[in-house]
Amino acid sequence: MSLAQHDTIHPQLILGDALPAAIESSGNAQHLYVSLSDIILDSLFYHPSIEQHFANLTELEQGSLQSILDDKAVAEHFTSTIVDRVVAAVQKNHTTIRVCLSDADSYTYKALIGGSVETDEINPAMGVRGVSRFSSNQYAKAFSYECAVIKALRKQGLNIEIVVPFVRTLSDAATIIDRLAEQSLPRSLDGLKVLYSCDVPSAALLAERLMHYFDGVVINIDNLTQYTLGIDKENPELSHLFNPESEAVITLLDLASKAARHANKPILVVTQALASYPKLQEHLAESVQADVVVKM
Repeated sequence: MSLAQHDTIHPQLILGDALPAAIESSGNAQHLYVSLSDIILDSLFYHPSIEQHFANLTELEQGSLQSILDDKAVAEHFTSTIVDRVVAAVQKNHTTIRVCLSDADSYTYKALIGGSVETDEINPAMGVRGVSRFSSNQYAKAFSYECAVIKALRKQGLNIEIVVPFVRTLSDAATIIDRLAEQSLPRSLDGLKVLYSCDVPSAALLAERLMHYFDGVVINIDNLTQYTLGIDKENPELSHLFNPESEAVITLLDLASKAARHANKPILVVTQALASYPKLQEHLAESVQADVVVKM
């Protein structure tokens, strides 16, 4: 998004900063939203589970990986690279850093070095991602790396909140809280807050009950729109039907936000081409009253 587009955003919206950034920081945002998936894609270039499958890599992949790692172990490189990027992006005005655990699907991960470790899925967008990935044995080691990033950032004295993507059921909620505790990241310990990302309709429909497990909600407008309308916006034959201002999407947005407000917990809305949707902006500013992050 260009700065010109940024100028068309509703003046009453409270904008947060994002990493990687879609728009230039205003210098006034109180929080920074960090996407681990996006940092993995544009800074690491290798699959988070690559260490367990090194013997299966091609000679070219092994050479590329060694060049990237520069004699570091995968765990060390993964953690230090991401931590360094986050720390460099934090500004004095950022009181809260919300770190979203990886939400990439198998199609996206396949493009990385070592991506062949991913299982072929007929519909990756609706496949193993989010909690279903974190709770799998195949991703256990990589999940520990993501948790190591959180712990390292907290040791830096940063106020870190965890965002859990693709919580589809109440069982998902219980599972991820347990998995985080196993990684020495129990919710509420030393003030640690865990929010969930509302990516699918079930996460909005169950929002009132999910608030018992989490400390707030992050509503991912783009994901929620795709799953509510059953439209892949990357499909050129369907992209014209992609509409975050649809009544169905707004209804689910309101369900999730009202549940959070009723529980007196924060609401964050994450989206992409916000400037293209003035009605959505107005609704967010006047009815939802959430912090908004414009993501890459």
